[in-house]
Amino acid sequence: MKTISCTAKELSDASGVSQATISRYRHGEIEPPIDGSAFPAIIGALAEIAGEKGIDLSEDEIRIEAVASLTEDDSLFKEILQKLRSLLSELNIRNAEFARGVSYDPSYISRILSGANKPADLEGFTAQTASFIRQYVKVNHISPSALCTLYGCTEEELNAPNGVFEKTVEYLGYAVPREVESPMSRFLDKMETFNLDDFIRTIHFNDIKLPTAPFQLPTTKEYNGIQEMMESELDFIKATVLSRSKKDCILYSDMPLEEMAKDPEFPKKWMFGRAMMLKKGLHLHIIHDVNRPFHEMMLGLEGHIPMYMTGQISPYYLTASQSAVFNHLLNVSGAAALEGHAIAGHQSSGRYTLYKAKEDVRHFRARAEQLLEKARPLMDIYRSERKEDFFIHLKKLWESDDRKVVASSLPIYTISDDLLESILNRNHIPENSAEIIREFYTEYREAAEKLLREHHVTLVIPELSREQFERSPLNLSLAEIFFETDVPYTYEEYALHLEQTKEFSQRHGNMKLELDDTPAFRNISYAIIGNRLVIVSKNKFPTIHFVIHHKRMVKAFLDFIPPIRE
Repeated sequence: MKTISCTAKELSDASGVSQATISRYRHGEIEPPIDGSAFPAIIGALAEIAGEKGIDLSEDEIRIEAVASLTEDDSLFKEILQKLRSLLSELNIRNAEFARGVSYDPSYISRILSGANKPADLEGFTAQTASFIRQYVKVNHISPSALCTLYGCTEEELNAPNGVFEKTVEYLGYAVPREVESPMSRFLDKMETFNLDDFIRTIHFNDIKLPTAPFQLPTTKEYNGIQEMMESELDFIKATVLSRSKKDCILYSDMPLEEMAKDPEFPKKWMFGRAMMLKKGLHLHIIHDVNRPFHEMMLGLEGHIPMYMTGQISPYYLTASQSAVFNHLLNVSGAAALEGHAIAGHQSSGRYTLYKAKEDVRHFRARAEQLLEKARPLMDIYRSERKEDFFIHLKKLWESDDRKVVASSLPIYTISDDLLESILNRNHIPENSAEIIREFYTEYREAAEKLLREHHVTLVIPELSREQFERSPLNLSLAEIFFETDVPYTYEEYALHLEQTKEFSQRHGNMKLELDDTPAFRNISYAIIGNRLVIVSKNKFPTIHFVIHHKRMVKAFLDFIPPIRE
């Protein structure tokens, strides 16, 4: 396609294969079977387009290159597959457990292990496998010596930093330059490192001036194709920002974003437009399309983190599966409505209409509100402005369900009264703030004692050496009360509190304590409550809590093995 300057639309029109399918071939998500109908159709179409453009490239030449590209890894994959089966057998890892660890569908993994399917991205699959084995050995406390015979290496080599990952790659026999993180790891990494103040400075949010220059659009305007669709999105934002209305906005789209993302300027303009809507003080109800592959869903959510952090976003999702035939868009504010539709895979022939007349806006707002009624909260977002609401919600959760908590510091409910007072005094915490912390400590300790009488708690906490602690000191865990001032431990205070936590666990048979000497996150903690929700807490920049309800995301947390950070 590059050689003959052929677009996806040209190839689709000439071959009869949809643009969506061609896109999946190009990105390596799937491969066209050589004996299928799409393969010869694409080869013939490429030769035909080359001829029309006067490029000397025969159908036979294209076919030979294409067949070679689809078969060159077959023998290598068979060797990898044989070794992978031996490895899973050696460690007694079930197929379903392996599938969860590498973020693949279990049925797809079964087909791979049976030899019926080959991963399109063999390098990525090998890297994910090695990452999973590294984490599995660590989490399950498996001695590296169990792999020495299979890998043909020494225990010292496996015990070296990143040794299990590197030796697993070497054993499988595929050169992998990097370790691949899961979509969940990337999502949490982005959340942990995101600093709202830095983001606001970067986009000059506080310098944004809402425009007052005349902006005239007809009461109804139609847009056709992808370029005009992007124009329609920006026109909707302009009409919304320039109006006097402060009504909430309802935004829904299941349109694919790949083609729009190719325009380097559009994402910047779109994000800046959303920033102006937030600057105006509008609240945005965004209905996300989550009926897509998990990594795509997480990528979309990752992109919205800056807006989530403002507290002006309410995210939702639809429980009913959407049609794979049609794509829809419906954006409504107090001043405008944008409605669009296209056949899936043919977004370039879609049509979008912007309405400004009051009667039209009223009609589409009613439709958007009906859609919102069918949606469920994807997550509840609590910033300091909603701390009372969050604490009420948290108290209810203290009374129910087994749970697993992965904490970035030590839980305050395990500390002794004397040590708490000593830390508060050494940090010169004002008396009014100290009293708030004492009240929280007392209430949280009582709740934990009550919870542990009836339910099981798995608590994962950092166990740090002095050297590790000095590189990244820990603070008293106060995110639940949105205490933005750091209250740091000394290493001696941390070590004493760690011992008190171990003693607390020993006194409570329903608590299982897991110590992590290589914690993945320092600014993020999360709690999995039963199998129904997850609370992700960011300690600062800003302090914020995400209560996640969506079943796929909850399951992803249940299956998630945090990456190991050396």
